Amino acid sequence: MKTRKPYQILIVVALLVVSVLAGCSSGPTKVDVSLTTYAVTFSTDSIKAGDVVFHVTNDATDQIHEFVIFKTDLPGDQLPLNAEGAVDEEGAGITFMGEVEDVEIGTSQDFTLTLEPGKYVGLCNVGENVGDVVNHYTHGMYIEFTVK
Repeated sequence: MKTRKPYQILIVVALLVVSVLAGCSSGPTKVDVSLTTYAVTFSTDSIKAGDVVFHVTNDATDQIHEFVIFKTDLPGDQLPLNAEGAVDEEGAGITFMGEVEDVEIGTSQDFTLTLEPGKYVGLCNVGENVGDVVNHYTHGMYIEFTVK
């Protein structure tokens, strides 16, 4: 009677390799985003290309915010503006990627984007009509980041 031990061992090893490789999947990159009065901060400096989950929290105590992401090679402080002083979301040199709007004080919202390698700017594009129109972006409420 012949044994099939070498064949069985090969199958067991192949199954183990497949299960180990399946467990190596790291899933989407997660980035905690904190919005405060005229500032944006990230929990990480390293963002990998692919699916990215942005967990956006309004940590301000006085204002509603939003978080908008653009792919661009422009410097963060030189994005195209519309007549009201907000970033023109269809302006030259930028590509709108996605956003969460109306993030109330003390709340969080998640959104997922699939990002390619490149340069990006995340910002709050909310404006307030108090005297002169004040836009959060023009007060420095943006963050530049690179996806690798």
